[in-house]
Amino acid sequence: MLHILAPTDFSNNSYNAIYYAARLFADTDSEFHIVHVCGTEGSSDLESSKLESTKNLDALQHRLIRDVGKNNKHSWKKVSLCSDMAKGIADYAKENDMDLTVIGNKAKEEVKDILFGNNAMQLVREIAHCPVLIIPLEIDFKRVDKMAFASNYVRPIHAESVSALQFFSALLDSVIVPMSIEDDKGKDASKQNRADFLEAISESASKEVKLPVFEGKVNTILEFVDLWSIDMLCMVYYPHHFFLEFIGKGIIKELNTKLKIPFLILPDMSN
Repeated sequence: MLHILAPTDFSNNSYNAIYYAARLFADTDSEFHIVHVCGTEGSSDLESSKLESTKNLDALQHRLIRDVGKNNKHSWKKVSLCSDMAKGIADYAKENDMDLTVIGNKAKEEVKDILFGNNAMQLVREIAHCPVLIIPLEIDFKRVDKMAFASNYVRPIHAESVSALQFFSALLDSVIVPMSIEDDKGKDASKQNRADFLEAISESASKEVKLPVFEGKVNTILEFVDLWSIDMLCMVYYPHHFFLEFIGKGIIKELNTKLKIPFLILPDMSN
């Protein structure tokens, strides 16, 4: 069974992410953990916040069943969480051994401590043991036929990440399209890392696409996604290595806001 963590702030975009996941894994035995952070311990209005959260979670589940349809393969667990926003959700993911976390990339802009938007990247950093699937703002559902995997291969793609990529590719019955971002970093090591990765996914992958970077990595990736009709983009998140550059220069954040397809981020599970 697939265990899916679906945080919500009851915005349309968080609902859309859960709806998308329910459609995406319609044929998979799945348990959805719909989690709402309703406050922190010690808050003066905590009890009333919990009651309101429970009421809204019930309404959200009914709406999902109405919109997606009753699915005997799916079960729902509703949780009102009293904790810090990102850390609380990350701790819940770890303690309950989640297989995937699904979030939207936007949220209620009028709320100060939003879960999504800018804080989506904080959540990606906090959740260190399971993949995070980011669903763009209110996109229509589309099955995943092509899943692109992007890297410059400066770091090896470890077996755990390869297994996770192949797992979701098989689950969604999609082909992996390996995308190599060419740059001048660690060329010799990159060649070997790339060769090892391509060999590992050879049975479930299409021909590799090499992308020389002309006008920045974001535009290069976006053009590739559009040109090759990619349905989902996937990358590995290295907190202190490859993606440090991406986060430092805002590339991940920029991709997150500009991508019009789901964005699957795999944690580095090599440590």
